[in-house]
Amino acid sequence: MNETLRRIDRAWARGEGWLTVGVLILMVLVAGFQAFIRNLTRWDIQWANEMLTDIEWADSLLRKGTLWLAFLGASLATHKHKHIGIDILLRIAPARAKYTMLAISGVLAGAITLGLTYSFSSAVYLNLTERPIEYEMLGEGGSMHVCDASDKQVAALEDFDKPAYFCAFRSVLGALSVPAETPGAAFQLIVPLMFFAVSLRLFAQGIHAATVLSGGDTAIAAAEAEERRRLQAQQQSVRPPEPDGTASDDSEADSEAASDKEGGQS
Repeated sequence: MNETLRRIDRAWARGEGWLTVGVLILMVLVAGFQAFIRNLTRWDIQWANEMLTDIEWADSLLRKGTLWLAFLGASLATHKHKHIGIDILLRIAPARAKYTMLAISGVLAGAITLGLTYSFSSAVYLNLTERPIEYEMLGEGGSMHVCDASDKQVAALEDFDKPAYFCAFRSVLGALSVPAETPGAAFQLIVPLMFFAVSLRLFAQGIHAATVLSGGDTAIAAAEAEERRRLQAQQQSVRPPEPDGTASDDSEADSEAASDKEGGQS
């Protein structure tokens, strides 16, 4: 069961990683294109001026993209155990006390994050259900969202085009019983979703520490050895390679010294 949950978590983390890369690439392309067009407008090029007006959504996209990167990064940091934490006591405490603190802090942090998930879900839901006037029109049955209007009704309006991409995305969210009146509100869904993912991971870390405690000294020693291997892998991943492709002897000695220190503190 635990291995199945780990596989699910790793698969979810890979999805977060690919999504992070995709959002970052999109932001770089949009920002670069916007800067290029803005520079062209200095030469009073007519089509550049018109295009700059057409891509006025770029600033909003970049702001929302920054929000997505922040919360995707927070979730990935929790997955990699690299989230911000005050761990001075963990470094000097005996192994049993260390895992006791990890169990308590993991469960408490998970509960707090779950509460934040509920709070932000309520706030985002309010934004999702608020319909600004630019997305509202009158139909035979009263007011309606522009995405719910027929092509004939939209054609009757002057200088108006239905936001096709948003309407398609709104239909997908509607199938999941999630209302979305504006694109900006739909982008905010990342906040409660990532808070929920972080809360699950924090709960899992706390429960894992409690499980290690219940396993006695043998389980604690095994967990400490696994932690040392994880730290060594992290150090090796950021260690600059030698010209021949191997790590330096000094770096290896530093890693061994750090591992011995961790073992002595345990």
